[in-house]
Amino acid sequence: MNKYALYHTSDSQYCFPISKNAVKIIFRTQKADPDIEKIECVWNITHFYYKDRIYQKMNLRRSDANFDYYETILETELPSLSYVFKITCKSGKSYFYYEMDISETYDFNYAHLTCFRVPFINEADIVYENKKFQGNVFYQIFPERFNLGDKQKDKSYINRPWDTIKLKSEDPSKHQDVFIGGDLQGIIDKLDYIKDLGIDVIYMTPIYPSESNHKYDVKDYFGVDKMFGNEKTLKTLVDLAHDKGLKIVLDLVFNHTSKNHPFFQDVLKNGKNSKYYNFYSFLDKPLSVDGLNYYSFASVPGMPKLNSSNPEVQKYFTEVGKYYLEKYSVDGYRLDVANEVSHDFWTHFKREIKKVDPNVILIGENWDNAYEFLKNDEFESVMNYGFYTICWDHYIHKIVNNQQFVDRLNWLLTRYKDGNNKMMLNLLDSHDTPRFYTYVNDNKDLYLNAILTLISFLGYPMIYYGNEIFMKGGGDPANRKGMEWDSVEFKSPYHKLFKDIVRLRKLQPFKSGEIDISLNENNLIIIKRYLQDEAYEVVLNNADKETAYLCNGKIVLSNKYENNILKPWSFIVYKIK
Repeated sequence: MNKYALYHTSDSQYCFPISKNAVKIIFRTQKADPDIEKIECVWNITHFYYKDRIYQKMNLRRSDANFDYYETILETELPSLSYVFKITCKSGKSYFYYEMDISETYDFNYAHLTCFRVPFINEADIVYENKKFQGNVFYQIFPERFNLGDKQKDKSYINRPWDTIKLKSEDPSKHQDVFIGGDLQGIIDKLDYIKDLGIDVIYMTPIYPSESNHKYDVKDYFGVDKMFGNEKTLKTLVDLAHDKGLKIVLDLVFNHTSKNHPFFQDVLKNGKNSKYYNFYSFLDKPLSVDGLNYYSFASVPGMPKLNSSNPEVQKYFTEVGKYYLEKYSVDGYRLDVANEVSHDFWTHFKREIKKVDPNVILIGENWDNAYEFLKNDEFESVMNYGFYTICWDHYIHKIVNNQQFVDRLNWLLTRYKDGNNKMMLNLLDSHDTPRFYTYVNDNKDLYLNAILTLISFLGYPMIYYGNEIFMKGGGDPANRKGMEWDSVEFKSPYHKLFKDIVRLRKLQPFKSGEIDISLNENNLIIIKRYLQDEAYEVVLNNADKETAYLCNGKIVLSNKYENNILKPWSFIVYKIK
């Protein structure tokens, strides 16, 4: 037995409450360890542990490239538990694994010093899935590039035609100042289109007054940029979206402001005498925009970094979050550069914002492991760039084979607690990345397999505007091209198939069920989604050769599957009998 692969720690993604009277326990071992026969969780209510114990068998639930993960659920009326693990080897020898060590014997009279514990299940610490957003499909819109709806507005700021591919400024000293005219009315005009795609949630990048087209350099947090409309337009958009069963998520930028925000301008004018001086983070040098003697986002002078540890900053920007909930009834927020903002800020923000709307969704922009932000007192979801990376490495870069793809997806499901995994915002591309379809060499079958992976995976799938018509675009700004409303793809069978894939999310097992991911003997990827007695299997042939597969159920969707043969880059989805 490989003792070095054994791992567990309490109060973590390996031990967490799932209700007031139940705790999920996960124990890690070497993958397919040939010596292990059985693993048991030896547990009881803490105050009875020294005299009586329950030996509960753990089941192998998931595997990745290196490890197996065994799980069990401990249910008890008294929510205070103690436990250790008993590992039985095929030789008959057994070991106890506890917080301090692993040994052949264990003295339960001293368990209070060395066992694992759940001291008490406090309901406030449980990461519950947000039922309002359960299994929802998100649609990301970059408002300036989606649709021009207000034909009567002042268009003097528009400096390029809608279909331009020249999206870089001709003046290198200026930043993101190409405008083609998209606005909030344009989104309103397309609400039925968005609903027909099978979308549940519209997520918009910032809409606040700003000099850029992306609006992440905010000048006024309590307004709507006049390029996009006004407060009435925003209210109309939210109300009409709600009438159609769509939710609205806004983008909040609390890591930095625009250099033209009144607070920062006051600092430039008054220096340390400004009452907003401590709103920002400065280097110990004379203040200068040209010299960039202050911290800023990505060293961009136009985006000075806020001091999120300042209680006054926390108070002010919490009011921003409350404002859009109370005045417009938006449904949630995506939180820009969330991992550069202090934990203290997010703890304060969430506590206060949940008082206004307990069902609000908070989704952080974290490109790395976000576990420390996902403990239920900050935010409960992040943009899942782990999923993004795995899919790009498999489908685009082709440096991850089918087995590695399955292993890495399974590994991803061990990264966070169950409640968090069900709320991850999964993506293949966004306004911050190249468009996925750009790099598949016009292979729409491959692309649809990737989209099906996105829709089938646990969490919230996010469609970037234009994905449904196979829009192309490299990095910023090419990935932010105007929506191609004249595309011939709207009438193609692939567009219909894209929509049919998205609508799989209307099936309850895809929406809220459990997930298993495996590879069969023919190198086909199998994703099973199941809930109670209803189950579906997604079968992906992610290869350039045909493969046999005998479907044992009712096919609900397929692409290039005939006579029990999956052609290159094909799939079937069927309901298991």
